[in-house]
Amino acid sequence: MAHMKPSYTTTFTVGAVSGLILALSLFTYFAAAGAVRSFTAELEGSDVIPSFASSASATWYLAILSGLIGGAIIAVGARAASRVIDPETSGGSLWLVIPLGGTIAAIIAMVVLPLGVTVLGTISEGNAIIGIGDMVILVAIAGITAGGVVASLATAISRPTVPTDDPELLTV
Repeated sequence: MAHMKPSYTTTFTVGAVSGLILALSLFTYFAAAGAVRSFTAELEGSDVIPSFASSASATWYLAILSGLIGGAIIAVGARAASRVIDPETSGGSLWLVIPLGGTIAAIIAMVVLPLGVTVLGTISEGNAIIGIGDMVILVAIAGITAGGVVASLATAISRPTVPTDDPELLTV
């Protein structure tokens, strides 16, 4: 039976878009559920910037929890798609893909968010204070990066390369 060649660019793109949607959705959910304590308005020159203040530990907890959940969902989706495309492959177990996806996404979120809050906002008296627009950008960056990486790795584990004779690979 002929095997479809995996498209790593498509996998990364779909994972990145899925990561963006999941990251923004999870951030909005957890912020509304109480992770964000208060909304304020910061004065920067003559501009008023809407921002929120939450405890730094709640913000990092939100990053870890969102990364774990979002990464696991993307990993399961990528593995399911890989199995539908090529059901005869002997790819990695679901029990390998889920924790790997969640862990990688949580690590990426914990790199992007604290660094971004430190650069774009302030951490004062245990509170992380950052403009809402800046936080949305940070969450989007974390989601796009984590989603693309997790989807690519989950697909690579679920559809390992199979050596075949392919004359297109040797075409000059």
